[in-house]
Amino acid sequence: MSVAIEGVQVPVSAVIPAAGSGTRMGGGTAKQFLPLRGEPVLVRTVKLFSACPLVDEIVIAAADLETTRELVGHLPKVARIVPGGATRQESVWAALQAVHSRPRIVAVHDAARPLLTPAVLEGVLRAAAVHPALVVAVPVQDTIKQVAPDGTVVATPDRGSLWAVQTPQVFWADVLVQAFRQAMADGFTGTDDASLVERIGVPVRVFRGEPTNLKLTTPADFRVAEALLEGGA
Repeated sequence: MSVAIEGVQVPVSAVIPAAGSGTRMGGGTAKQFLPLRGEPVLVRTVKLFSACPLVDEIVIAAADLETTRELVGHLPKVARIVPGGATRQESVWAALQAVHSRPRIVAVHDAARPLLTPAVLEGVLRAAAVHPALVVAVPVQDTIKQVAPDGTVVATPDRGSLWAVQTPQVFWADVLVQAFRQAMADGFTGTDDASLVERIGVPVRVFRGEPTNLKLTTPADFRVAEALLEGGA
């Protein structure tokens, strides 16, 4: 349950921010608690990391601590469930403070991405033996337009250099902690964890993922995920 870095076995901690309200889903239940083929999304996500032989512990940041403990507190490798913050960045930081010890490798994964494959998860964790910062991502297939506030197209970037970033995002723990501390000192809020690491000058590498690693945000996403699971994804 570790990854070897220069001959040293380094434990792996999975950090799962699960404090979102899921407002785009509608209704009163957060998306991570909604059922996906009869099982709550959060349960499916946590089970992925519980089953991974490289993962040592799982730390979850949640808003609804009671429900989260009832659903996943008993699952293997779930070490701590801590109060989340008002933003995703705050929740990741709260969970990061609860990581057992350092040096560590930390994999940050969205609670609402329950279709991550074991092959991608193990692959990106093994790649962390060489690279201190990695993001799972897929090449962009659509043409992308840069658009001004008035709706006018400003530019068409070359999609050959564009990737859609997913999670997990995997870092050496000391790198991620430094990036978060610098962001807090600067009052910076990033769109993902890697953007914080980029700011401190650490190169972030892409690890190719799968298009099926969806983030469930809308009812349509759930329908696609149901179809993928039915098809054996």
